[in-house]
Amino acid sequence: MGKGKGAAIFMQNEFFRAKNMLARGLIVLCCSIGLLACSVAPIQEMSDARQAVQAAKSSGVVAQQSKLLELAESHLKSAELKLQRRWYDSARKDAILARDAAVKARLETADLL
Repeated sequence: MGKGKGAAIFMQNEFFRAKNMLARGLIVLCCSIGLLACSVAPIQEMSDARQAVQAAKSSGVVAQQSKLLELAESHLKSAELKLQRRWYDSARKDAILARDAAVKARLETADLL
């Protein structure tokens, strides 16, 4: 009886060890995917911000007259600097802020016309 009980305990330990290794592997995989997602350059956001600033300027918004366009250009410069330093998450946030400010500046000018 002692021999059968020992084998059962050994099998349980092996099962839990294998289950534990699988759980650890899944955790490592999830963390790796998470880090990869964070480290991707904000190419689309930067493009959107540049286009929005250019569209605002093309529609007649002048930086000296519009605080929003001035703010958009400031955020865009900050995003470009952060992109060079590979601070992608912060660059993405600044690019989105630049885009939003440029769109508002353009709408503000359109309302005045």
